[in-house]
Amino acid sequence: MLGLRFSRLVHAAIASGALLLGACPDAPGDTETGTESETDTGDTDTTNDPDPTTGFPPPPPPPPGDITPPALAAVTMIDAFTLQLSFTEAIAPVDTVNPKRFRLSLARGYFGNYGGQPATYLRDLQYYNLVEYCPPPPPGCYYDPQPYYCYYGGCYYQPLPIAVADVFNHYADPTQVILSLTAPIQPSLCNILQAPEDPLIDFVLHLHYASGGLAQITDMAGLPLPSLADAWVKDPNNNYYNYLNAAPFSNFNPFLPIPCTLF
Repeated sequence: MLGLRFSRLVHAAIASGALLLGACPDAPGDTETGTESETDTGDTDTTNDPDPTTGFPPPPPPPPGDITPPALAAVTMIDAFTLQLSFTEAIAPVDTVNPKRFRLSLARGYFGNYGGQPATYLRDLQYYNLVEYCPPPPPGCYYDPQPYYCYYGGCYYQPLPIAVADVFNHYADPTQVILSLTAPIQPSLCNILQAPEDPLIDFVLHLHYASGGLAQITDMAGLPLPSLADAWVKDPNNNYYNYLNAAPFSNFNPFLPIPCTLF
């Protein structure tokens, strides 16, 4: 009877909040508080992801542009006053190029050893480019026999110097440049070039060029045309120049003889 009454009192106390039941203590040494504090000790992902502060690495640099300078490939005669230069690539406008950068020579190559070693001898064209001149006969020579002052010597040949007068781009082909000359090429010059072959001597007509400075020939990328036997250009008042003890025409790089097909 007493037990039943006590049970009712306990339930009434719990319902009213007057009696709190404490939980049973954990086993000795158990300090777990029920909070998730475990650390994952599994494998760590070591993938090298890009640094978000720097982004991806820069792409490789583009290939270099045009690094090859233009080269002269051929020189041909268009007519007695005109030469055509052919290059390996398109040439920039030549409006400001000084014509004095160019000079022509008659080059004689000696291949033998008699009287010296192989060599190349340059000469100005005026000694070979000859024009015939016929002076008018003197007036009043009606005496018979004619006195000495009426002597008429007839026609003779005189030197005709040649220089480059102007430089301009070809109207249709960007890889070609045109040179106009101050005087026409004469048959006498071509006769030297077309003379019977000699195993020890050869004559060629060749173009020289001096590069450097601002007013020079360049390609479209601005790369300049290299010089071509420019010592002949840099000394315009010298009509003779020799390359001794060297293979004939080795001073020309490239070696581009100009054929004469006019006569």
